[in-house]
Amino acid sequence: MDVDELLFLEEQYYAEGFQEGRNENLKNNLLEGKEFGLQVGFQRFVLLGQMLGLCDVLESMGLQNKSIAKNIATVRELISTVQFNNEEENVEGLEKTLVKLKNKYRLILLAFQREYKTKDRKPLNFDVFEDLARAITGEIKGYVEDEDVTEQKNTQDQAQAW
Repeated sequence: MDVDELLFLEEQYYAEGFQEGRNENLKNNLLEGKEFGLQVGFQRFVLLGQMLGLCDVLESMGLQNKSIAKNIATVRELISTVQFNNEEENVEGLEKTLVKLKNKYRLILLAFQREYKTKDRKPLNFDVFEDLARAITGEIKGYVEDEDVTEQKNTQDQAQAW
């Protein structure tokens, strides 16, 4: 047995523990990244699913309003153009399409409310619709580690809906 090797036992165990901790951290980061990606994807597209679902319900009611039918067709056409991947140009396209979709959807809800309102029914507007989507999907906590931004606004501990 070499006595010099005993002097470096602490260094050896430190290096082994460091490597073991690093490997565990990498494995956890991969899992957390996948979970975060699934949550963001779900939050981005659940609103589109709700829009299609309500369009299906309105069409099944057999409404005779041409404005509603035209806007439903436009909403379906816009949703069919959405690409379900994370490429930069498709994400930008999604954001532009969402603005158009929200506006068309507001028109559908307004036309429906005008034509089919009753006193015992709560008004259905887009804010209620978005609140429902947020309640279903939850919110993701956002955190930014940019030194320039910390003085202006710190997003740590603030919920940010994607």
